[in-house]
Amino acid sequence: MTQSDPERELLVQALDDFNKAMALRTERNVRAAKRVTVILRAGILSIVLMGSLMAAMLWAFTDRVRVIVDVVSTMRLEFKDMSDNMAKMRVTLGRIENDMTAFSVVTGEMHFTRDTVGNMNADVQAMATQMDVMTTDIDLITADVFRMNQAFRLLAPSVSRIGANVDQGSAPAKTFNSVFPFSWMMR
Repeated sequence: MTQSDPERELLVQALDDFNKAMALRTERNVRAAKRVTVILRAGILSIVLMGSLMAAMLWAFTDRVRVIVDVVSTMRLEFKDMSDNMAKMRVTLGRIENDMTAFSVVTGEMHFTRDTVGNMNADVQAMATQMDVMTTDIDLITADVFRMNQAFRLLAPSVSRIGANVDQGSAPAKTFNSVFPFSWMMR
């Protein structure tokens, strides 16, 4: 079967139109694939960035908590020393009480009174020494509490920035969700 020139021209024109349509379709598919690739790269980059930010925040938080743990440990040791000093003071007060009962028994005899006063003097000296130690311990505790307060002050901005950093780090995911609102269906 032979075709006439108008039919041939019509067939050639139809084939050219089909080839153009196929080229246009291929071009659109390539453009769509490039967009999807860019979106995936941005998503992966934002996930890596958020992971890095979370690791940095965790490191900063751990560093601040370590300082607090050191201060609390120092306070525990100081309170133990203070408790030991209080026990020594209790013993000293018990001795003073014993000396006082002995003093009331020997009020008529000067010899025994001098010995008792000597014992009391030694106990009062020991008590003064214990009071000096206790004053030093209280000064150390005050300094530790001040350092702990400073550590909390330094930690407060870091904790408040965590929220801002998480919000800022999740911005690419929010943008992705606004571009693809039904992305949860693709899981």
